[in-house]
Amino acid sequence: MGFFKDFKDDISEDLNDLTDENYEKENEEVEEMVNTLDDPELAQMAAELKKEAEDTISDKLNTKLEEKESKSVKETKQETASKEEEVSDDGEEIADETAVITAGLKVTGDLESVGSIDIFGSVTGNVACRGKLTVSGVLAGNSQANEIFANSAKINGDINAKGSVKVGQGTVIVGNITATSAVIAGAVKGDIDVQGPVIVDSTAIVVGDIKSKSVQINNGATIDGRCSQCYSDIDTNAIFG
Repeated sequence: MGFFKDFKDDISEDLNDLTDENYEKENEEVEEMVNTLDDPELAQMAAELKKEAEDTISDKLNTKLEEKESKSVKETKQETASKEEEVSDDGEEIADETAVITAGLKVTGDLESVGSIDIFGSVTGNVACRGKLTVSGVLAGNSQANEIFANSAKINGDINAKGSVKVGQGTVIVGNITATSAVIAGAVKGDIDVQGPVIVDSTAIVVGDIKSKSVQINNGATIDGRCSQCYSDIDTNAIFG
């Protein structure tokens, strides 16, 4: 029986390194070993070992196939999620492209893009894009985008974002701001109407009224106007009846 134990151990070792590519070769070698046995009882035992080996091989191949299918499904879901992220808040598809107005360029006229726009130069006119609008230069006109970020910018016109608005330090805005959330660290002269939260940083200067769901005013901020959390979930009339 020691022969069969060694024979079975050899098959087990081979199974550890077995893949779907060398299965046919290994199977032929096992078949050849079975055919060389003259004793019917030995041949039957060898055939049973061969059957056990084939079942183990089949299980391993099925497991590998399931792993490949699972990986393929996961990758497909990730690609779908990535495509879904390239859609604006109102369901419009956002193109994966960014138009750049360089620092030395002056543009007179309206700009419109299905992607994003970066303004480092000067634009006199209204600007609209489905993606993100980044302004680090001068903009004289109204702006509309999915997200708007102004950093060290000079803007004279109303700002309307379907998502968030971020006003960085060194930015001066003369115009109203409408968004779903906002972070103000620069100077704004105009009303701020935000459906969600507003953060007024310590470097901010706001001359105008703030309407929001919630507001956070950091120490050092200057506000000349009224703050109203008119979009909050609290019914003040019911409280003070």
